[in-house]
Amino acid sequence: MEFTIRRFRVALFGALLSTPLWAHADVYLCRDANGTLVSTDRLTNDCLTYGGKVIGPDGTVRRLILTAKEQAQQAQANDAARRLAQQQRDQQREDRALLLRYPNEAALQQAWRKDLDRPQTMIEDAKKQLVLLAKQRQHLDADAQFYPKGPLPLELRTKFEENRVLTQQENELIATQSAEIERINRNYGALLARMRPLWKRMEGGG
Repeated sequence: MEFTIRRFRVALFGALLSTPLWAHADVYLCRDANGTLVSTDRLTNDCLTYGGKVIGPDGTVRRLILTAKEQAQQAQANDAARRLAQQQRDQQREDRALLLRYPNEAALQQAWRKDLDRPQTMIEDAKKQLVLLAKQRQHLDADAQFYPKGPLPLELRTKFEENRVLTQQENELIATQSAEIERINRNYGALLARMRPLWKRMEGGG
């Protein structure tokens, strides 16, 4: 027998008043293919296909009957919630580890400077080497003036080539280490922005 929701509840409460408590049973209120609410005393294919709810003897909703699509959506939502909770736990563990490593901004700044030492030193050494190579090239150019018409001797040509290769290598080293400095500054800058709220929270006892 089909009921509207209101008529169903009225009939259900009327039955509850006139029937002993032990005789009351759950009622399945589901929709059929036409979208009409149908009450039944058992779980039907329509309930599984179109969804519904289980009404207890006291007229309250005991549970919802989800369709396959709704179950899949709920499973996806539960998975997303679990992933988010795991990410939050991982974030908290990482924050604690960072606070142990950098208890304050001074500690982070010290580590920042230390990481910059190596590439900065390499760049300085490369620049010094370029100065020496430039002077060497001047001497080679002076020696080459003794051969204005003829080909340069093999030894002199070899020295020119060595100077060119070494100069190129030093310039490439400077470019590489300059990029490394940019990377270090970028990473520590982001880390500093992340750590400041953590330090503030620690200072506040939160």
